[in-house]
Amino acid sequence: MAKERIALGINLRLNKNNKSTTYGKYYPEVDVQKTLSLRGFAQHMVDHGSRWNRGDLESVLFQITECLPELLAQGVPVQLGNLGTFYPTAQVVKGAGVESIEAMEGLNPNDIVQGIHIRFLPDMTRQDNLCSPAFKNACSLELRNIVDTQKVTINGKLKTVQTLKPIATAVAELRAGTVTPTPGGNGGSTGGNGGDNGGDGGGDDLDI
Repeated sequence: MAKERIALGINLRLNKNNKSTTYGKYYPEVDVQKTLSLRGFAQHMVDHGSRWNRGDLESVLFQITECLPELLAQGVPVQLGNLGTFYPTAQVVKGAGVESIEAMEGLNPNDIVQGIHIRFLPDMTRQDNLCSPAFKNACSLELRNIVDTQKVTINGKLKTVQTLKPIATAVAELRAGTVTPTPGGNGGSTGGNGGDNGGDGGGDDLDI
């Protein structure tokens, strides 16, 4: 019997920027769970029937975390099987473009490179396609919460907290007339891909 897929939760966040053309609309974001540790990941592999014990798997995974950055620091992309490829890119110092070939003489690259990003490009072959549309098809999406970020005072200090309200609860409250409709007047449009609300725009590279 096939195992039931665990759902990927999708939360909705209201665009509160009244200067935005998408003001008052809700946009999706993943309901991210607690980060799994390397040991937890190794145990997950054991639970999925790995022939190796957790200690051996943990040792291999730890070795990967040490060797992969070393190779990327040398400009060597690393492909991890059908998962995808890690590779480095340079972030340019703002306004520090080199104006001419003459200006390259004696140039210190540290003066024009602000940082080196570790990026990840998922495999996009026909057999192991992990680009965003294909990977979405591998997920079982489930609407969960309306997510909001608010500033509150706790023990005399201003802090930013995130609140979650189940969408079913919000809909019930709206029907009962106990909440005010959203600024956009549509009570929860989910169209678009993030737009002015800060979505990822559908790209596949991961900037780490």
